[in-house]
Amino acid sequence: MGYAFVENMEHFAPHIFQALEGEGLYRSHSHESDELTLILEGEGSYTTQSHSILVARGDLILIPTNLFHGFVCLKAWKGISVHFLKEQVPSYCQYLINHAFQQNPDHILVSRLNGWQLDKAELALKQLEEEWSRKQHGELSYDLMRNALESLLLSYHANASESMKASRIEQGSDNQIIQDALKVIHGAYQTTLKISDLAVHYFLSESIFRKKFTDIVGVSPKQYIIRLRLNEAKRLLQYTRKPIEWISSEVGFTSSSRFHELFVKHFGKTPLEWRKQEESGST
Repeated sequence: MGYAFVENMEHFAPHIFQALEGEGLYRSHSHESDELTLILEGEGSYTTQSHSILVARGDLILIPTNLFHGFVCLKAWKGISVHFLKEQVPSYCQYLINHAFQQNPDHILVSRLNGWQLDKAELALKQLEEEWSRKQHGELSYDLMRNALESLLLSYHANASESMKASRIEQGSDNQIIQDALKVIHGAYQTTLKISDLAVHYFLSESIFRKKFTDIVGVSPKQYIIRLRLNEAKRLLQYTRKPIEWISSEVGFTSSSRFHELFVKHFGKTPLEWRKQEESGST
């Protein structure tokens, strides 16, 4: 079957460009996937209709879906790119991607890595590529790919340049409170996370927190957490051979019967029926 959330991975090097160093050609295009690129050597430039950026060794670049852009090699460069389908990546990775583009949804974003951080990011990309390119995927392939992408996205956020953070939402605003809460939820949705604990953290009553969350996100906190758990369960059902009862527990359900009930309610099939459908559709 088509495997997990990675659509394509590629290495680029100077020989790709039919020009001398400093005379690289812009290659304008867009793609129906998000892109993450790590520059390992050299220098270059990316441009869109609204902005241009210079990139060099250590830059970790995020490019959103369907953004028309071009790039040029200014000094012989090497790097690794991964194209992935945001709707199919694990839930916490989805949050990290959406959070990165929250203030600049139509921009190319850059974070500068140095030293061991750059080495760690390169190793994560190589691990992602190794698992993605396997002819036979192992039981842990999906988890290893998830961990590698999560590590890359966390490295991006930890080292994002201040210029990319300039338009941050004012601290203490309702939007900031809910964005912070979403980060907590995406990182801990598989635990026994309580809405009351989230509310207390922001010095709010549970009812007020629920209202603010629902007004901004569009669904209640409980509904949001359930949706995250079920979407992650779908990915695990499709891309791993883990037992259904084990998946139910991994995504945060303490009752397997409750998991089955909610799965059928949201997707119209039992988890086993959904897995068999996906298997038959990919053969």
